[in-house]
Amino acid sequence: MRLPVPKFKVLLYGPDIPARGVNGRAHFEESVLVVQAQGHWFTVPGALLQLKLDGFDGRQWVLVWQTPSGPVTALLQGEDAVELFIKLAPPDVSNALKLERGAHGARIRSLRIWSALLAALALVLVVGSGLLWRNAEKASLWLACQISQEQKNRLGELALGQMPASLKLLERGEVLNTVQFIGVRVSTGSRLRYNFHVAESPEVDAVALPGGHVIVYTGLLREVKNASELAAVLAQEASHIEKRHTLGNVIHALGWRAVLAALLGDSSSPVWDGMATQLRTMRYSPELEREADNEALLMLHRAGVSSAGLLSFLERGAERERATGGASAIPLPIEQRVADLRAQIAAQPAYQSQPLPVDWQRFQDALSRL
Repeated sequence: MRLPVPKFKVLLYGPDIPARGVNGRAHFEESVLVVQAQGHWFTVPGALLQLKLDGFDGRQWVLVWQTPSGPVTALLQGEDAVELFIKLAPPDVSNALKLERGAHGARIRSLRIWSALLAALALVLVVGSGLLWRNAEKASLWLACQISQEQKNRLGELALGQMPASLKLLERGEVLNTVQFIGVRVSTGSRLRYNFHVAESPEVDAVALPGGHVIVYTGLLREVKNASELAAVLAQEASHIEKRHTLGNVIHALGWRAVLAALLGDSSSPVWDGMATQLRTMRYSPELEREADNEALLMLHRAGVSSAGLLSFLERGAERERATGGASAIPLPIEQRVADLRAQIAAQPAYQSQPLPVDWQRFQDALSRL
């Protein structure tokens, strides 16, 4: 009778795999790594595995191997998975991981000591001057600007993975293709590489995640009247990420533990467990909304897309709030935002915009079938 083969958990990323990754299990059969996930199967000789570090806490180890379609990455999920991998891997692979892990642990301990001292000094200076109390939002935005792009990307992937299973993300189809096409167009020339998602939800809302993920709800898509308005919505959400509003608000909401975790580059801290909830319920201050409006205008200008869609969408949001007396995805004071936006558009230099090549009726038909 053959005994069960011990397996460890992995999170797979790579070609033909959704951007948020898929969960899987792996085990060794002699010197060959066998990985099974949703619709994916890999067998990799141990000699072809590459071991890399991903993160700052000494636990985010990844295995990398090449396939005809490109590299595949398997993130070892948690300390238990790392320990089991070391135990089960062939001696040459296991020994290499042990040596690198020990050296990295020493580096991390040293880095954390210095980072903690610097963080404590920074916080003492901020608190001592009264800025943390009187300008908490600005202080959080400043901290968000100090975090590396790699760390922002990791937090964005973490937040995407925390989204509830009930928030179903579309995997394919006309609606997703249109959103992604327009999203890529409006983010032309950005310093970030954006990923645009569509979630089936009646809420008139969207969620911007650190690092460049934008989730648009189908309820919001049903409110936009044309491709120009959809471009404006996507540009506005991307602008909150460009200006670091999203991460700054998360740090502000989660408190001082998030400040320390951010300064230490610790993406595995339990403080981030509530990040997705904060992002889904987040509302920006009027000042941040105006900043995002101005940034969105610049993005639309750079992409050669008309800014008229941004103004018309906000004007309808103002009408909806006046009619219902409640808050929508666009926070008050909406009338002032519209007035400021009109002034900004009037002050913009004239530019040649091109219609977006989108079959809007086809898009609406596909949306109605969801």
